[in-house]
Amino acid sequence: MINFRFHLVSLIAVFLALGLGILVGSTVVDQVIVDRLDREIRTARRDTATVQAENRRLSDEVARGDEHARRSSGYVLQGRLRGVPVIVIAETGVDSAIPRTIVSALRDAGATTPGVVWLEGGWRLDGDADLAALQRVSGTAGNNATVRTAALAALAARLSAPRATASTADPDVLGALRDEGFVRFGEGDASAFTAFPQRSPRVVLVTGTDTKLGGTDALADLSRAFVGRGASVTAVDAYDDHGGTTPLPERGAAVAPVRGDRTLSARVSTVDDPDHPAGVVATVLTVADPGTVGHYGFGTGARALLPEAPTRTSP
Repeated sequence: MINFRFHLVSLIAVFLALGLGILVGSTVVDQVIVDRLDREIRTARRDTATVQAENRRLSDEVARGDEHARRSSGYVLQGRLRGVPVIVIAETGVDSAIPRTIVSALRDAGATTPGVVWLEGGWRLDGDADLAALQRVSGTAGNNATVRTAALAALAARLSAPRATASTADPDVLGALRDEGFVRFGEGDASAFTAFPQRSPRVVLVTGTDTKLGGTDALADLSRAFVGRGASVTAVDAYDDHGGTTPLPERGAAVAPVRGDRTLSARVSTVDDPDHPAGVVATVLTVADPGTVGHYGFGTGARALLPEAPTRTSP
């Protein structure tokens, strides 16, 4: 006869079985999970080690390539620009070492260059005083964009025309811009800039990741102004990866206003890797071959790492 004690013992047996099953099952499942995680960790470590080894190999290749480019640049560039006037214009904020290196390479190639004309932060026209000053220099009334474009056109005109043809009565726009704090000179004496150019020069425009003139259209406006005067122009992106912090700036973004413009991209060469010796070589070679327009480096919009070296120096 079934009584209460039988039911009690049966219930206890059922709960003990359930508890034991849960205990055994959870132990087995936990071990399976642990084993799987261990396998995944080991796989991730192997993959990480493989990627790190590949990164070291690629870094070594880049370093060897940079060293080769640096050592061979003298032979590649020697005499390419003998006696050719070249002006370098850089936007404030970019690493000053890059325009300095470009000027040094141009001089090593034989170019006549007074140095770097730095466009200062006042071109942003953040205040009324800056706008009024630039209106006086350019002789133009209007809003920020109108006055800035006119002043950049005046700067391009000043640096495109041989000084021998300038009237002594004409005001020197370059000097006026310097006096108002819109430009400063680097890598040369002020007197060299005052006398420059003796004949129509070629132009290197340096913008970059850290430019203080972002959003002003200064690069595109200045490129159009020089192109309109028949000058050969090379635009350079002084790239800075900010120490590898994420998100990384996009290489080539600073010269995108040229590369993305149908007219300018056909008239203005661009280089996006002057932080590498190959980029400096590419910059000088584009200056040396004004008849060929190309886009060089390894950023967005680049078509090749280096241009083909011209067979002779163009006058």
